[in-house]
Amino acid sequence: MKNRVIKNFVMFLFFWTIIVIGLNLLHGRSFWINLPWEVYLIFLLSLLQLTTDLSKKVIPVIDFVVFFLYMMTNSSYFGYVNWTSLVVFAIMALFFTAITLFIGNQFKKGDHR
Repeated sequence: MKNRVIKNFVMFLFFWTIIVIGLNLLHGRSFWINLPWEVYLIFLLSLLQLTTDLSKKVIPVIDFVVFFLYMMTNSSYFGYVNWTSLVVFAIMALFFTAITLFIGNQFKKGDHR
């Protein structure tokens, strides 16, 4: 893999996943609990930004919608959802979108070295 930024991020995700799985097994929890799903999603959407030729206006919209739907499905599974929680989900989706755009730009800069 030529892009060192992506390579380092994949190594970070791999070791984080191994540590979480080890802690889950140590504490007798299910294998899939506490995995960093949000970070996996950030990584995949950053790769989408890097590998596709979508316009710069479309990528943030896709990121926002994906993160908003992710938070909706997670929260509806765990608890009550009303209009105030939708506002919080939208703010968090904006935050995750900004992080994803930043990491995607770092992936692009890693290609040019």
